[in-house]
Amino acid sequence: MIPLPASLSSPVKNNPLRTLFCLCFFTFSFLSAQELQYDAPLGGPLLVTGTFGELRGNHFHAGLDFRASVNTPVYAVADGYVSRILVSPGGYGQAIYVDHPDGHRSVYGHLETLAPELLDTVRARQFAEEEFRQDLRFGPAVFPVTRGQQIGGVGNRGHSFGPHLHFEMREQAGDVALNPLAFGFSIPDTRAPAIRKLRVYELDDRGLETGSRTITPQTLRSGNYQVDDTLVVTSRRIGLALKSYDRQNAMPNWNGIFGGNLYADSTLIFEFRFARIPFEETEYLNALTDYADWMENESWFHRFWALSPQQFRAPMPKDTAGPFAFLNQARPQDAKQVESPGSYDGSLVLQPEKPINLRLQTVDFAGNTSELGLVVVYRPTSTAPAAEPHQYFLPAGEASVIDNNDMRLELSADALYRDCFFRYARLPDRSANHLSDVHQVHDYRTPLHGSGRLHLRPVGRIADDLRDHVFLGSCDDAGHLSSNGGDWTEDGRMAANISTFGDYGLFLDTVPPTVEVNYFSTDLRRATGFSIVMDDNVSGGRMNFRGTIDGKWALLEHDGKSGKLIYSFANGDPGPGEHLFELEVTDARGNGTQWQRRFRR
Repeated sequence: MIPLPASLSSPVKNNPLRTLFCLCFFTFSFLSAQELQYDAPLGGPLLVTGTFGELRGNHFHAGLDFRASVNTPVYAVADGYVSRILVSPGGYGQAIYVDHPDGHRSVYGHLETLAPELLDTVRARQFAEEEFRQDLRFGPAVFPVTRGQQIGGVGNRGHSFGPHLHFEMREQAGDVALNPLAFGFSIPDTRAPAIRKLRVYELDDRGLETGSRTITPQTLRSGNYQVDDTLVVTSRRIGLALKSYDRQNAMPNWNGIFGGNLYADSTLIFEFRFARIPFEETEYLNALTDYADWMENESWFHRFWALSPQQFRAPMPKDTAGPFAFLNQARPQDAKQVESPGSYDGSLVLQPEKPINLRLQTVDFAGNTSELGLVVVYRPTSTAPAAEPHQYFLPAGEASVIDNNDMRLELSADALYRDCFFRYARLPDRSANHLSDVHQVHDYRTPLHGSGRLHLRPVGRIADDLRDHVFLGSCDDAGHLSSNGGDWTEDGRMAANISTFGDYGLFLDTVPPTVEVNYFSTDLRRATGFSIVMDDNVSGGRMNFRGTIDGKWALLEHDGKSGKLIYSFANGDPGPGEHLFELEVTDARGNGTQWQRRFRR
């Protein structure tokens, strides 16, 4: 956060943040000088369906998504070696990591197929450990690759909902995600971003929202945007946000923007660019967006001020204290129009009856820019905002503990982006399998950074043989249970980590998982394999499974998004005759199901 100077003389010169901006820009621009060493990971046009820094649930998108059909060849973008192969039911599904001699790393996710020598190594480890999930690491001499060598094929595995290649570039040091567009891949883009909505927030002196309004701007012939009428606000402090999207030439997808700027008259106040995102900082997305609107409507607004200013500063080349390269570049404002609040986070502090001209810009990596212009004036009112009802005040930047014997909540010093007027209520619930009251832990529309630790006490004694079947979680309006797990504490409460505020309780789970046939005929003589689906009445907990054919371990490939377990005879054909497949599935609370079917080959 930066004190506002008293005048606008030389508003950019000698500004320390401008120095940081230049250093970061130079460092990032140096990456693009390596572009001749890199080829595209796919042949033909690169069809972008997801951009770097695009807003996703609790994280920024760490790469580019390229649309392609299943088994489209995937190539190493530069010389190097395969340093890692990751196989999992979710996430990237099957992914290959290639380390390059210049200190960068390329990542290829959601692959359907792997190059034969890579697949053979994965299969050998899976059978040796009798485990589908694998995380294999290699040194430089094991699997060297050359630029343009095929290493796999496009797929739809993991947390993917359509065939595509998820492609990343990273720094090997710290494994930090970089914008792949800086490496010179040819993606024609002459389209400027579209600005759909403007949101104006009225803020109190703490920076907390007292109200907001959403405006649809007018589109001008130039392609830019404006708000025709002067906006009158009744708070001296305001914040602005835009709903804006970008498109490349070859695809109609509405993708995420690369960056944005906020100007007061001619002075740059705030800017951000998605150039470099450490994974450990990616959750700070929730401080740069309208988290409540995402939770309620699944729509994204980019804030043009920082809820957590200490996290949004321009990092020096080797500084990872701030998550994004040249983010939160504050600039001084005209002292005649803006009164200094003593510190600065990108919000605007206005003087009464002094109109201010504002311009908000969104930009893409190719340099296309869209601009929205508006005029704002502050007119004080004698009506003070109503105090927000609450039971506790939790200051941001300090660890907090709330304990009323039945409920205990522990929050670390960085759990809140801003001060919180914390609301709490307890509602009795004696429904079947509900073992505690429902504890309303603040509001799910308030972001919680990382996790908090929640302890809940049951309303009565729980039989010893049921204690392992209890979990801390939530229940939605349809009655579906979601688990956060949990462990019993010495004082008789159950404790678990929670990643959001909301309504929580203790529940009993004694229902075993279900197994259903997806494709599994009793006559498989002409089949290439079979598939079944496992499911559980409680979401959020990992299920373990083990399958055998005639008593020998069977490799079942697990698709986490559908619950499918897929067996291919290419991974082990028992040969002609009658065979017995047996499956055991266990949920996170120890409930088990055994299922079997005989088939003929």
